[in-house]
Amino acid sequence: MNVDGYSFMLDTAAKFFNTLHISGWFHHPGDRLKSVTFSGQPVLGVITEVNVPHAGVATLGANKGFSLHILRAEELIPESAALTFTSANGWSTTIALRALCADRIALYPGHEMVRRFRAAVAERPSPRILDIGGRSRSAIDRSQSFVAGDISVLDILPGDNVDIVADAHDMSIIPPESFDAVYSVSVFEHLMMPWAVIPQIHRILKPGGIVLIHTHQTIGMHDTPWDFWRFSDTAWDALFNARTGFKILRRHLEGEQFIVPFITTDVKAWAERAAGYEGTAVLAHKTGPCTLAWPVVPADLTTTAYPPGTENPYERKS
Repeated sequence: MNVDGYSFMLDTAAKFFNTLHISGWFHHPGDRLKSVTFSGQPVLGVITEVNVPHAGVATLGANKGFSLHILRAEELIPESAALTFTSANGWSTTIALRALCADRIALYPGHEMVRRFRAAVAERPSPRILDIGGRSRSAIDRSQSFVAGDISVLDILPGDNVDIVADAHDMSIIPPESFDAVYSVSVFEHLMMPWAVIPQIHRILKPGGIVLIHTHQTIGMHDTPWDFWRFSDTAWDALFNARTGFKILRRHLEGEQFIVPFITTDVKAWAERAAGYEGTAVLAHKTGPCTLAWPVVPADLTTTAYPPGTENPYERKS
């Protein structure tokens, strides 16, 4: 974010119960940060550091970093929460914490990947798009985000916005080369055998068809017992490759996550200094024949079923 020639950005704004850890960097070519303060919520205690090393912006100069460790009486973060930056020369500005977070999130690479996917779809005449696992849960219907094309939603369970009820491991109900694009968000972690789904996607895609898959690398267990996998950005090579008939155009990780054990040990003393990523995504297109198959479906291996729940698994229950 840039205000009056002063640049600053958050690296973290992490809530852990009643504590809030905020860090980032601040830069002006002729000034330096004197203080950064938190407001908008009662604070029981705060540890603040300014003008500390920040390797990510070392090219701008030394000691551009800042951090706040805040203990609050209330657990939730109100909309009124804000940071006030004050410089050594007397310049000052107050920015809502949510605005600072939105500014950081806007830089995530996933936004550009979605734009690229939509642009590729829009280039096709009367495109048909399949949303795998797009059943409206918690009032989320991602199929509404596409303004062009004929969108069909496939899900293992029926729902108000579901057009095709089927298991992604067996989409034989769909004729070959029926769709120009396939889209799936937060589903692949729930697929028992994701490698078996790729040949299915290949079969229903038209030549040159495009695929955008988003799932998770680090996130809490949810929708158990059908929570099977986590994916890194390099995991996509095992699914989208020449043998499955695809070429990867782009992949990414985004949404850094702290991974902190419930019970600390000496081995995990610095666990918060490592990072996982909430999201990982891949953009690929169909380039040739698929020479692999996996003639097994979940029903052959388990008697459990995907749970139909709609609750947020991380919401505090009263």
